[in-house]
Amino acid sequence: MALPKLMHPVFELTIPSNKQKVNFRPFLVKEEKLMLMAKQSGEQLDIINVIKQVIINCDIENAVNGEELSSFDLELLFLKLRAKSISEEIDISYSDPEDDKIYKFKINIDDINVIDNELHNKVIKLSDTSGIVMKYPSAKLMSEVISRDDVTDILFFMIKGCMDQYFDGDSISYFKDSKPEEVDAFIESLPTSTLKEFEKFFDTMPKLYHKIEYTNDNGTKRVIELKSIEDFFTLG
Repeated sequence: MALPKLMHPVFELTIPSNKQKVNFRPFLVKEEKLMLMAKQSGEQLDIINVIKQVIINCDIENAVNGEELSSFDLELLFLKLRAKSISEEIDISYSDPEDDKIYKFKINIDDINVIDNELHNKVIKLSDTSGIVMKYPSAKLMSEVISRDDVTDILFFMIKGCMDQYFDGDSISYFKDSKPEEVDAFIESLPTSTLKEFEKFFDTMPKLYHKIEYTNDNGTKRVIELKSIEDFFTLG
């Protein structure tokens, strides 16, 4: 007798950045195997690549491009998938530096959200009529960033990868249509004050966020802020 083809439930998730609704299936053994391999390596790049692959595998209609999803889209989708596939709770351990004790917490994934910063702006103004429209760093870009060590190099690499449009009045140009050396020359010609605007864009862009408050054994009130997939990611 031939083995049956198993059916799996389907559920709908919303991509935070564009509110697109996408149908997914839960993790299967093959995805769990990938995650265990990433856990064994402990490398940040391996974890990000596995998260991308899991999203691609579980997207039953191939509706999204895992490589092009923004970093915060990818992270939240993965956590929501984890809630549907394994458990709605994540166990977090934290070593308190004041009393040297380990505190354990349970976090409900439904309480984790992508938060917006009111100071965030996707437009970098160059004059009253001209400026640059930014796009959020993709999962592919973030994977490439991990392999770079120099902080200055990373900043310029991120800037180059996230510039979407240049506008001057009603005229619009797309950076993807320009040669890499032309984009490099454009960046180098920008006023130095623009660098702070780029940094502000990255610092204030939407991100995962969850806050844990507790009192340690010394009676000190403590706050733990979880802001990235590394803070939430649990393979066990």
